[in-house]
Amino acid sequence: MSGKRGDDGRVCLCDRPDGSCAGSAVRRLSLERLRELAEEIWTASSGDLPPSRPAPDPRSSRAGASARTAFTRCRERERERWRLGWTWWWSAVLAATGAGCLLIGLTVGPWLGWPMGLLLGAWTGWRLRFRPTAEARSWQRQATRQRRTAAMLAPLTEEGYLVLHDVVLPGWLDSLDHLVVGRTGVWVLTSWRRRRAAAASPTATLRGLLSQAQALAEVLDGWVSVPVRPLLCVHGRWPGRASRLFSRLRVAPLRQVAGAIRSGPTTTPDAVELASARLLAVLRPAA
Repeated sequence: MSGKRGDDGRVCLCDRPDGSCAGSAVRRLSLERLRELAEEIWTASSGDLPPSRPAPDPRSSRAGASARTAFTRCRERERERWRLGWTWWWSAVLAATGAGCLLIGLTVGPWLGWPMGLLLGAWTGWRLRFRPTAEARSWQRQATRQRRTAAMLAPLTEEGYLVLHDVVLPGWLDSLDHLVVGRTGVWVLTSWRRRRAAAASPTATLRGLLSQAQALAEVLDGWVSVPVRPLLCVHGRWPGRASRLFSRLRVAPLRQVAGAIRSGPTTTPDAVELASARLLAVLRPAA
């Protein structure tokens, strides 16, 4: 994921401009996933196996679930902080209502003063209502992008492809936005949109996508020989800058993402079946 995620230092702190810090990734995880990570760390450090539990099915994960979880947490924390301003909010609403009633009542008449005063108070309250910060809303926009990509990938499921969303590899904090396994191999996708800032660059996102593809290839290594290809799904306008990373991944607009996957070189059905079984056994829902 690219772009700084978090707010202005009050809730979702991140000290890296690309939003790839561990704290930002942890805030996306559900309590269940955090518990699994703790067990993995305990097993690696002590050698003791935790009590066995049924493994969650990665097919149960929903597109944008972890980003939505992060937005909800940021919004609730900001709301709790904002409640300290309820007294000021009510004071502003009552003052606007009283001022409207008084001024309009004296100039026009009481018959119009009270309705206009109440209307002015309601407008003031609406204008001063609680609103999440722009950085917190970026989580919500990210979840929306992932859901739109998932909708474009849905036809592949009917064609026999295995399509997963918002899943995570063991030991990883950051999740895979989308994963597709089918007759053209394994595809790992990230949903991306250019930020308003003119200097915004997809380089950090591209590097993260390449790292995810490499990790998936390592998971499949020794089990099955199948290509793992990274694919960047672009929402909106592409910056148009040349990048040395393009030779190692594919970039496709949102409406063409399913076609890009279909057009890849085909692999054998046995390899697809083995890759699907391996990934379903290893991957977990991110939220």
